[in-house]
Amino acid sequence: MQIGLLLLGLSLTYACFQSNRAAEGDEANASEENGFEVEPPNIDLSRPLQISQRPEDLALAGRIDQMIEKSPLSNARWGVFVVSLKDGRVLVARDARRLFNPASIQKVLTSVVALDKLGPDFRWKTRIFSQNQIGSDGTLSGDLTLFGGGAPDFGTEELNDLVNQLQAKGLKRIKGNIVGDESYFRGDDLGDGWTWNDIQWHYGAEAAALTFRENQASIFINDEGTLTSTTDFLRVRNDLKPKNPDEKDSYGIKRGLADNEVYVWGNGAKAAGQLAVHNPALWAAGSLKEALEGKGIAVEGRTLSADWKAENRLDPDAATELASVESKTLAEIVRRMNKNSVNIYAELILRTLGKKFGDTAPDPNKAFQAVRGDDSAGAAVIKKFLTGAGVATGEIEIRDGSGLSRLDFVTPEAFGRALIYAAQSKFANVFENSLPVAGTDGTLGGRLGRVKGSILAKTGSITYVSSLAGYARSKDETLAFVVICNNATRRTETTRVIDEIAAGLITEPAEDSSEDGNSAKNSAPGAGEDSSQKKTHKEKKPE
Repeated sequence: MQIGLLLLGLSLTYACFQSNRAAEGDEANASEENGFEVEPPNIDLSRPLQISQRPEDLALAGRIDQMIEKSPLSNARWGVFVVSLKDGRVLVARDARRLFNPASIQKVLTSVVALDKLGPDFRWKTRIFSQNQIGSDGTLSGDLTLFGGGAPDFGTEELNDLVNQLQAKGLKRIKGNIVGDESYFRGDDLGDGWTWNDIQWHYGAEAAALTFRENQASIFINDEGTLTSTTDFLRVRNDLKPKNPDEKDSYGIKRGLADNEVYVWGNGAKAAGQLAVHNPALWAAGSLKEALEGKGIAVEGRTLSADWKAENRLDPDAATELASVESKTLAEIVRRMNKNSVNIYAELILRTLGKKFGDTAPDPNKAFQAVRGDDSAGAAVIKKFLTGAGVATGEIEIRDGSGLSRLDFVTPEAFGRALIYAAQSKFANVFENSLPVAGTDGTLGGRLGRVKGSILAKTGSITYVSSLAGYARSKDETLAFVVICNNATRRTETTRVIDEIAAGLITEPAEDSSEDGNSAKNSAPGAGEDSSQKKTHKEKKPE
């Protein structure tokens, strides 16, 4: 049984994410200032990156070691990699070739591969099909199918656009069912290695080919004091009790593992949560039926859904397309994904890569190759790309696109090399503009204020994992850097230490903190979330 607790003064585990309302607010208020321009490097990734022996670089490595060893998190696992984009020298390499669970900086890898293979201008398409044409009297005989193609941003506006197109074609009556079809992707719609208690929350939403409103909805107490939700597709059972004056708000929320039954219990007048919606294809079909009827178009049938296993799934090649809408560009999707750490966007990008390029990354096990899903194929595409580009070695494990999986394992050096690759690619500006800016926007809006605008970086945070990867502008050069901490049980301390390390790449050290820099862990590398962290129900912005 899945139980999610949102308790004031108690804890709840969250993944690397941004709530829909908070994310929209961040985007609306985000500064368009990019922080700084990353100069394109000229570094050969097919060759080993050389460790620097400059005294100032050794001193930096020593200071970082001291920050870690003197912190309350010295017994956690730390990986740090810092490389100059000016000359390719490695300033810091603390356990840089060891494997770490990366959390949401995994989206850096997903972004790089997608922008390279799909291109920044790529768009997804959502279409409406039927087996028949609309008759001269405005009647459509047979089912009307809403067919998803993996668009991450398909929502109410796009759905209404489709309805308007149908109305413009004279549609007045449908003698059939409304079917939401998500069969475009084959395979699991939850990530490999996700924990079961993540999937009721919005950051663990199903990555369905027919995604609707990011497959998430809110429950909250309205102005009349009634517990309600943003969609009737969530069926909320309210068992909240009145709160005594001397009590704190304390409540729990549970959504079933395979349904949309929501149970809320406890006390208080501030119960709220952002939940994943199960079976979003059926939700979309129901919303389409309502929108059609709202335009005066009669629907005689029911709402149904179909996935890749269903007998009623659509064959688009054997059907008639009646309407279609396109998504925003991949560049825009990646920007929102990285600024606000939107997991479902990364997962849909992963499956799109698998669908379109899976044949180029065959599995050594031919039997598995024949039956694997687009999620597994997408992971194979990313791994093959990274190894072929000199970014990573074959030992890495890619299991999802977002970093919510506990089975992802990547080295800090691989992330550093990915940042180099991106900086010298044709899509460099698109990628760099997608990263949160220190003290300015996205998941870094409330962090690193003392070096505001001087760091562009993706944050990561799941249970016991925190990370940061991006670019830092020092006084005379730009650095690509990666900091990953695993097995850390003090989240706030982890963020503080990571930010101290990142800021230390830019600011001058205090005189009394100088070190000789001779760190045994600063060894030369060779060639080549969020957040499931603890949070109260007030829903402070995660990283």
